[in-house]
Amino acid sequence: MCPYFLRGNRTPNSFARQMVINLRKNTTGYKMVKIPVGILGATGEVGQKFVVNLQKHPWFEITGLYASERSAGKSYADALNYGKENSRWFLKEAPQKEILGMKVKNINEAKAEDCRLFFSALPSEVALDIEGKMAKERPVVSTASAYRYFDDSFTYMPGVNESHTKMIEVQQKSRGWKGFIVPQPNCTTIGLVMSLKPIYDKFGLKSVTMTSMQAVSGAGYEAVVKWAEQRKAQGAGIPEELAQYTPKTFEGNVIPHIAKEEEKVKKETVKLLGEFSGGKIKSADFKITCKCNRVPVLHGHTESVFIQTSKSCSVDDLKAAWREYKTGLQKLGLPNAPKQLIFVMDDVDRPQPRFDSLAEEGMATVVGGVEANSFDNGFQYTVLSHNTELGAAKGAVLAAEYLYKAGLIK
Repeated sequence: MCPYFLRGNRTPNSFARQMVINLRKNTTGYKMVKIPVGILGATGEVGQKFVVNLQKHPWFEITGLYASERSAGKSYADALNYGKENSRWFLKEAPQKEILGMKVKNINEAKAEDCRLFFSALPSEVALDIEGKMAKERPVVSTASAYRYFDDSFTYMPGVNESHTKMIEVQQKSRGWKGFIVPQPNCTTIGLVMSLKPIYDKFGLKSVTMTSMQAVSGAGYEAVVKWAEQRKAQGAGIPEELAQYTPKTFEGNVIPHIAKEEEKVKKETVKLLGEFSGGKIKSADFKITCKCNRVPVLHGHTESVFIQTSKSCSVDDLKAAWREYKTGLQKLGLPNAPKQLIFVMDDVDRPQPRFDSLAEEGMATVVGGVEANSFDNGFQYTVLSHNTELGAAKGAVLAAEYLYKAGLIK
């Protein structure tokens, strides 16, 4: 049942009175009142992504913007120096005038009763405290890792682990919360897990080995700016070897280590593909290892994946499993759900991030270069997913859409 409808002669509550869009009678009855949502960490890059993905959303309405003390008390436009030479608005899409005029509130003064749902773009070290405070009363959907790894955590990836939603009840009971926290998986985990899910379900897995080539945007806006400065300094010439080491050299370089990334991918992959039983998630039992690298690409995490299946199968069987993979997401009418979760390319040299990362507006996973190898039931392929769309705010909004339809956000 949708949570916001006028019933009988009930007096509209404080949340309904705050809505810009109210119940209006039309030929079909009553229109749903949008759920008031707040964005925690609204001025950062991911927070801005939340703004553009929520400002025209048919179910959710932004009623609260929260940021650090530096931005608190200013309009959203002033907090970002929007429209000025030193603007901190990072995206091509423009925020609506109504959003620009909203007053930014101090993140440390956020109150659960301010909104019905919170989206969090906070750094993990800050998220642990603030998200927890909000979750005592309200649902929180987060891009931070702070609540991914507890025994009562429900890290949700749309199209993969809807069967784990009962973990929300476990979390609420163990912590005494009325709300809950649903974090999104690591952006590197997302493409890998989506590509593994149909294979694991149909053929099982013995082992997974992955090497990532991750976009600079995954390291944050400051890294992108640094890379742009390096490109400008490089000029038209081709980058050559450098005599002296300088950390975070992105231009013409590969950085073969991303702090804590490999540990996250290994933990999250087996948990996302695990089974909910007896109030906990039993992780999948295949072996997994990975090596994560930063490469000079703006958007899109590309991964080389090597697997061994439990059951005998062929390349054509794998391609069919991906192409035929269906979930209930498409039938639910979720605004940000892709029509097709996984695209399979027959080209051996695809997918490539500059050409393929925006499949389904960045919400699909793209697989290609599928081959058998010399290991028993061994195969290898390339997978690509968009790290700042499916892997960030837009993916989190999709998660919230499912939770709403499932009756968990009211």
